[in-house]
Amino acid sequence: MLKALTFLGLGKYENTTYIKHDESNMYETDLFPIAVAELYGPEKIIAFTTSKVVDSKQKDLKKLGEVLGEKFTTKDIPDGNSTDELWDIFARCIEADVIEENDEIILDITHAFRSIPLLIFIVAAYLRQIKQVKLVHIIYGAFEARNQDTNQTPIFDLTPFVELLDWMNAFTIFQRSGDASDLAKLNLPNSIENALTNVSAALLTNRTFEAQETISRFVKMNFNHPESLLRQPVPFQMLTERLKESYKDIGVNRPRDEPQKSLNAQYEQIKWYVVNQHYLQAITLMREWMVSWKCLQLNQENWLNQDSRRSAEDKLNERVNHQDPYNSDFTQLWRQCRDLRNDLAHCGIREDPRRSRVAINATQELFNEFEKFVRQNFT
Repeated sequence: MLKALTFLGLGKYENTTYIKHDESNMYETDLFPIAVAELYGPEKIIAFTTSKVVDSKQKDLKKLGEVLGEKFTTKDIPDGNSTDELWDIFARCIEADVIEENDEIILDITHAFRSIPLLIFIVAAYLRQIKQVKLVHIIYGAFEARNQDTNQTPIFDLTPFVELLDWMNAFTIFQRSGDASDLAKLNLPNSIENALTNVSAALLTNRTFEAQETISRFVKMNFNHPESLLRQPVPFQMLTERLKESYKDIGVNRPRDEPQKSLNAQYEQIKWYVVNQHYLQAITLMREWMVSWKCLQLNQENWLNQDSRRSAEDKLNERVNHQDPYNSDFTQLWRQCRDLRNDLAHCGIREDPRRSRVAINATQELFNEFEKFVRQNFT
């Protein structure tokens, strides 16, 4: 059901012609809820009223009831003079007799008092998350911005400001986890949506070269694309630029042909995995990094050839198995990484697996040692 939630205040209501936000229609009235009914067609209009409003606006309330008929109802709220009262208003806005699962809603803040407009934005975000409510519009009849000559008043659609919350949440999830599923649901050009989805898939499946290549392309993309229908370019541009900054060090254009660049980027990817708690991906890639480094140290003709990599692994394992007290720091790193990787990769299905917290701590400590080695010997 399409419902409009509105607030009545104590101010004087003057006659004006309200212009719908998309300028497709207009309606003349002194009471904005009537304009909402005519311009937006809700099936039900709920007006939140304080006791002071009920006492002082009897004539207006009677007119609303007569014009709007059965679709109009009121709900009492406190004045909002304390934090407890604001929480009470919040609770009454989301009660079952006001909003039901999957309702569509229009929120009108035109006559909302003091901090109520801010509260309404929080209500909108909450309802969308908890009750799967579809927010159709947040509207404001801007009487102070009316044309003095024609007495026409614009209606502002403030919905994009709530949509910005969706963007912020989706970008944060992608930035911290690599999951682009929420971003893919937003209003993105196909080219950018595909790029983000490809980056996400590569990171989450540990396709290292694919991640480097897709990220390299991603950071070069123009988010101010003509396909985009984004209505608030400045904040969205800031978010996307920050996103590029988060991933740029992982990108390499031709990683197979540039092993030095690729290993530097892999180190950044391992760091990203550890920071964002993808421990299995981190330890798995760390092991492959060490094998690749050993291949390069041995001047293997093809660092990606399986025979070359197997040979490098054998030499590393030989050093570990000799238990030489003078083994290099790298050999010690290899031993710890190899053993921890085997423990994690077998999903704890062993006679004496590490406990989960122990494994996490071991991964973090190992990365700290690995980072020292990379900084001292490679970057």
